[in-house]
Order: sequence, then structure tokens, then C-alpha cells
Amino acid sequence: MILKKLYNCSILLLGVITTACITPFTPKGVESDEGSLVIEGDIILNGDTKIYLSLLRALDSPFSITYVTNAQVWVENQHGTTYSGSVKVEPNEPPYYIIDTRILSLDQQYKLCVHLQDGRRYESNFLTPLVTPEIDAIGFMVDDSKTSVDFHVTTHDSNSASRFYKWRYIEDWEIVAHYYTNVYYDRSLRTVRQYATPAPYYYCWRHSKSSTVVAKTDHLNQNLVYQQRLNTVDRRDDRISYLYSMELLQMSITKEAHSYWSVLKRNTDEIGSIFAPQPTDLHGNIRCITDPGVRVIGFISAGTITTKRIFVTSQEIGIYTPFLCNPMDTALFDGWRTPPTFADYYDYGFRIVGFDIASGGHEWFPRACVECTARGTKNKPPFWPNNHI
Repeated sequence: MILKKLYNCSILLLGVITTACITPFTPKGVESDEGSLVIEGDIILNGDTKIYLSLLRALDSPFSITYVTNAQVWVENQHGTTYSGSVKVEPNEPPYYIIDTRILSLDQQYKLCVHLQDGRRYESNFLTPLVTPEIDAIGFMVDDSKTSVDFHVTTHDSNSASRFYKWRYIEDWEIVAHYYTNVYYDRSLRTVRQYATPAPYYYCWRHSKSSTVVAKTDHLNQNLVYQQRLNTVDRRDDRISYLYSMELLQMSITKEAHSYWSVLKRNTDEIGSIFAPQPTDLHGNIRCITDPGVRVIGFISAGTITTKRIFVTSQEIGIYTPFLCNPMDTALFDGWRTPPTFADYYDYGFRIVGFDIASGGHEWFPRACVECTARGTKNKPPFWPNNHI
């Protein structure tokens, strides 16, 4: 989430103060596996298979995630027929390998194969694909204190083909600036100008992808998942400030897959990231066939997926509490030898609010209150239900 400059400075100062009294901590059972391959994705029979390859990094690594884009990736059935993938790079998204697996049959077994340039080859076990039931409903529930809202899923499988489930979701939300303005200060020309289109920085959007959520019903009489929590959103979170959308992807998985994702969640809660070194009790179904001693992180499932999308407005949830947007206090510039100019206001992170140049009436507010691009982008999702620009 994009934070305001002053907030960042406060957090940085707090970090300096608190870390001065903290000694380094190494989680028990963690090995030094920096550089190990991480394989994420599933073999999807009613859609495209997307596989992400990256390298494990140290807990204290200053570098961002390193993605592998020069590998050979394919899906293979038990008869040796292969389905090759190609790398795809999209704006603002990590690179991935895409494989057209829509024609795969449910009556065969499949494995994922990865061949790196250094000669190492990785394979999953042969997998029997599972059929995933439809999603019954996605709902939400505000907590009693009205400080947060839980989004949850309900599903069932009358055929009882699998008692284990996995979900991932994609979130998109619309952000609205606190103040509507048709004018702006042009820093290069040092003048106030009128926007060519009405308030172009009033509406923005954000996008996010979730980690994995799992549940099981093997301990129940019915194969029913009722209101399984997916995420919790705080009342001050921009996601529920105007219009929120969740696309949920559901998949039936095996007991072994459920155990893997449960252990991974516990580990990442303790350590902080899948890309940090993982404890030795995390064992997936992928192995390095050229060097069995090489460690790899990942668990591949195979089957169909079902999806469902919801849109929820801020009014429906009813708890959003916006951050305060007070006007600029001119006392900030007390003591200056010369009166501050509009350029000074701008450079200090404030933006002008007004409706036309002729009236001359205006105020200055923090940028995050005036320009939605301080908290989002103008990349409107193609499926968005309104015509805001």
C-alpha cells in the first residue's frame, strides 16, 4: 500500500529506535537455501496453466525477488505427450510461463517439468486431476466492533470427490480522492491551470493477488465448507473506500497438498515470506531429478478450477473510516524570510483544490487527499462496472 511521506518517516524513525535493542533471530530448523528454486502454479485442465519460477533468498537479502525467465517448462502425460509453455511478461506483473492445457483430459495423469539453463531438471509427481465443485457464495461479515470486515466463501461437493480445498483470489478496488478539483498547479510554469478534462485524478484503481487459503471437511459428516474466511480488511483500508471486487479461484486438492499449504502458512507466518529460507519440514511434490540433493520449494496440483466474482460498495459494508485530510497550515512556513510561494506549497507535498481559475478561491491539501495517483493508478480494469475515468 502506498503510504504518505510523513508516515514513512515516522515508521523509519520507529524502526531505528526499536531495532537498536533487538538481537538477530534465526528461526529454528531453517536451512541456508538461498538460490533454491521456487515453483508456483497448478496444472489447470479447464484453463491455461501459469507457472512462476523464482529463487529463494536470504532473510536479510536487500534484493527483490529474482524470477527465472530462461527455462523450459512443460506439462507431460503418462504416455509421454508434452505441452510446452512460453514465458510471458505483463506490465506490473511478475513474469510467468503459460501453457495451454484446456484440451487435457480428466482420465489421464500429468506432471510438470522444468529444465533450467544450468542443466538441472525438475519434475513433479504424476498427478490425477480432480474436478472442482462450483462456488456457492462469497460473502462478508462486519465484526461486532465495526473495525473490520471478513470476506468468506461457502462451497460444497455432493459427489464428495475431495474433502480438501484451496483458494486464491484477485482483488481490485476503486479509490476516490477526498477532494474534487478541476485546477492544478503547474510547477514548471509556476501557474495555476485548468485541467483539460474534469478532475482527471479523482478516480483511481488498485490491484492485488492473495496468498493461498486452504480448508478441509474430512472431519465433517457433510462435504460442506461454510463461511471459510478468506481475508480481513480494516475499516481504514482503501479497499473498502468506494468499490471493491474479488475474483475467487477455487480448486479441489489432495490431502497431501492441504498438509503442504498448511505447513507453508505456519512457516510464512513465523518467517514472513515464501521466498525466505523455509524449515526442513516443508516437503512438496517436486524434485530435482538431475541432483536429488538439490532442494526445491513447491507443490503442484492438477484439476479443474471454478471462479466467482463479487462487487461490494463502501455503503454496503458501512464501516470505512477515511484518514483525515486537513488543509495546509500556513504556520508551517512561519519564520521564513520571504513569504512562501505556490511553488513552496507544491514542493512541500501539498496540492491545490479549486473549481475554476476565474473565481480565485482555493485551498491546499496533502497530495494523498487530492490526487488519487498517490494511492493508486489510472489502470482501470477492463471488467469494471462503471464508466469513471
